[in-house]
Amino acid sequence: MEYFAGTDLLFPVKISDHGWSLIFAAKGFIRSMHLNVSNMKSHWLFFLVFLTIISFTACHNNGGNPSDAGGNGGNGTNNQTETPDSVLEELNRLIAQDPNNYLNYLNRAKYFGDHDKFTAAMDDIRRAIAIDSTKADIYLYKGILLFDHEKVSEAYEEYKNCLRFDAQNTDCMLKKAGIDIVLGNYDVSRELINEALKINEYNAYAYYLRGRLYKTIGDTGLAASSYKTAIEVDPDYYDAYIEVGLLYAAQKNDLANEYYSSAIQIKPRSIEAWYNRAMFLQENGIKKKNRYKDALTCYDSILRIDPKFVAAEFNKGYVWLEYLANYDSSAFYFSRAIASYPQYYQAYYNRGLSFESLGKKKEAEQDYRAALSIKPDYSEAAIALNRVTR
Repeated sequence: MEYFAGTDLLFPVKISDHGWSLIFAAKGFIRSMHLNVSNMKSHWLFFLVFLTIISFTACHNNGGNPSDAGGNGGNGTNNQTETPDSVLEELNRLIAQDPNNYLNYLNRAKYFGDHDKFTAAMDDIRRAIAIDSTKADIYLYKGILLFDHEKVSEAYEEYKNCLRFDAQNTDCMLKKAGIDIVLGNYDVSRELINEALKINEYNAYAYYLRGRLYKTIGDTGLAASSYKTAIEVDPDYYDAYIEVGLLYAAQKNDLANEYYSSAIQIKPRSIEAWYNRAMFLQENGIKKKNRYKDALTCYDSILRIDPKFVAAEFNKGYVWLEYLANYDSSAFYFSRAIASYPQYYQAYYNRGLSFESLGKKKEAEQDYRAALSIKPDYSEAAIALNRVTR
């Protein structure tokens, strides 16, 4: 191609099945799941913003499946009729039998938290604290619950409370350390991680966080080593495989493909892992031409998992346009992307390039105008429109 194909996209995506993508801006905490990539030909749509991920592994599912106690909606609603829950009934019975045992309230709070009943869970946490305010496990779960609801600064304080009452609690150490990394408290985070490993040298999450710390400060060698240690301790540590894959992909190292493939074996329906692998193959197809078709196969796998994952359609079109020079096929997949996401101005522009390459200047003109109607300052489309109309 003699023109620049447009690849940028603003699109929401879940980073992983048990992690949040968090961008901490200034003094506030802002959750962001939008990614923005440049327009240049050499830059690719890449749905992984690992700049500020904190892994949030669920450690509060040891209670079962509650419904709301007494009909109080945990989300603030009081008029919800719910199906009786035998596990909740048993929890209520235990509380009635032993109302001064903080663990009964804490366990019910965990049930409510698992069922997204934040208000009810917090009420039971307050009851547990009223009974015994010195129990670290109460503050640990309160922090987890707050973090899960994006109240990160409040969660941070609860992890500190947890450590105040149990300085050897490794769960609290590591959850606080994860936030300290994002806040730039690197020495504090390192100390907490090291202390957790002194207590348990086989803590995979501690090695994972150490990798996160090294990656954040720019030491990719030690980051990769730490992630690999996490994998040695826990061979099914999906997130660690993804992280090592990202590090190798940045180096254009073929080992990235192996780590992404391992992640897929652990989670065969992970769009993140399939997408990362596809992007690596796509970006490095110049080494082995068959990688382009392997990338297309990965996108097909994504579409079987989620037929409406529009980026897969777009990227298939891009591979056919930019690398395989099959302009009928590229136009077809850009059309599918447009059908799924009518405001996808990049898809209009790239379909315009496809039509222009086929000698269909009228159709190309229409697509360039469509792209500009959605994004009037889209300079690539303006240049292309001028080219086909002069």
